Amino acid sequence: MAGLSSRLAGRGHAVTLLTLDRGESDRHLVDPSVSRRMLGVMGETRSLISAVANLRRRVRVIRAAMVDSSPDVVLSFCDRTNILAVMAARPTGIPIVISERSDPSAQSLGRAYGWLRNRMYPKANRIIAQTVDSAEYIETLLISAGRRRVTGPVDVIPSAVDTPCATSDRSVAVANRQVVSVGRLEIEKGFDRLIDAFAPVVKRYPDWKLQIIGEGSQRGPLENQIRQLGLTSSVSLAGWIQPVWQPLAAATIFVSSSHYEGFPSALMEAMAAGVPSVSVDCPSGPRQIICDTLNGLLVPNDLAGITAGIERMIVDSTMREEIGEAGRDVLTHFGWPTMVDHYERVLAEESGR
Repeated sequence: MAGLSSRLAGRGHAVTLLTLDRGESDRHLVDPSVSRRMLGVMGETRSLISAVANLRRRVRVIRAAMVDSSPDVVLSFCDRTNILAVMAARPTGIPIVISERSDPSAQSLGRAYGWLRNRMYPKANRIIAQTVDSAEYIETLLISAGRRRVTGPVDVIPSAVDTPCATSDRSVAVANRQVVSVGRLEIEKGFDRLIDAFAPVVKRYPDWKLQIIGEGSQRGPLENQIRQLGLTSSVSLAGWIQPVWQPLAAATIFVSSSHYEGFPSALMEAMAAGVPSVSVDCPSGPRQIICDTLNGLLVPNDLAGITAGIERMIVDSTMREEIGEAGRDVLTHFGWPTMVDHYERVLAEESGR
């Protein structure tokens, strides 16, 4: 959202960015030309009653900010935020476009938010998905059931990748013998199975290391897992490192181990930097980015597949380096100009301009 809002503003649009928190979790810079409003409506809910009260409060605050901003159209990102945005926008008459950033067939929102998603998504003016599979799921399960407001098919606009601030110096990266993965330390990212998959690798190749860059609720369990497997000298949880391009450029190999994705930005960033990349063939996104053995390795979505993919990259250095060079083409296929064009068209159509 930071990248898109900044680029839309750069094309002369007046853009207001509403965020639900106070900016404490920001990992991306927003251009000064974007009007940023931090609503500060996030917080813990300790009971069903407080959850309902917080939901209503968030909707009221978001609606007031929408009305005060007086936009031609609203664009919302991410599932729970999309639900709140539709609820807030409906009484105002402001057109609302929502962008699903995960794989809704795999992402569990819990009973309450799952129920709300199935009822609110069809009431949006337009829906954007990142993959054809996600679009088809939304079409069949969220729109065709009735109470339809969305007109036309779900648009498919994948994520864009930034031009890397640093590219991989392969002579240095190869000498590092380092596998890197990037993402939030949450269950869906599959870092527990990445650590399990790396355990047999380091037994056979003891001079190789695994670095996981990111932060999240699973840090404690992952640290315990690393200790129990005796991998404290081989596996590290580095937290968030900014800019992420620097550790990516130093990686010998990048691995994506997610159980599911929307459209994996970290994978594209690694490939754009020229880092040979391995991804499990999970829903949804990696298959649209990687052509197996040409610009990356697409491996079975299990422990054995991850282990085999890493070891293949270690053993076959010629293939690895050829794959890394070919992976830079993601900048051509998923560059920002094309993606901004698509969003600009959709938003113009919904705003009536």
